[in-house]
Amino acid sequence: MKKIILDFSNLKNAEEIHEYLFQKMELPEYYGRNLDALYDCLSEIDTPTCIAIFNCKGKIFNNFLNVFRDSECENSNICCIIYTDSK
Repeated sequence: MKKIILDFSNLKNAEEIHEYLFQKMELPEYYGRNLDALYDCLSEIDTPTCIAIFNCKGKIFNNFLNVFRDSECENSNICCIIYTDSK
């Protein structure tokens, strides 16, 4: 199983998040750096992949987390684990 660890702690805006995801997840060159494109790329994952997501606090991350959750429901090759601070 492929494992991807995403740590959003130093990201401040959508552009930074998309660039980080592009690099860290090794998304294809045609990745459009928007939420629809992220969903499409996650839907295309064809090998079992576990994605651990850390430090995703704040409103800016809600839409991204929703895309990961929706993709996980649609693509059985994806397992997303979202770690939240219990404080």
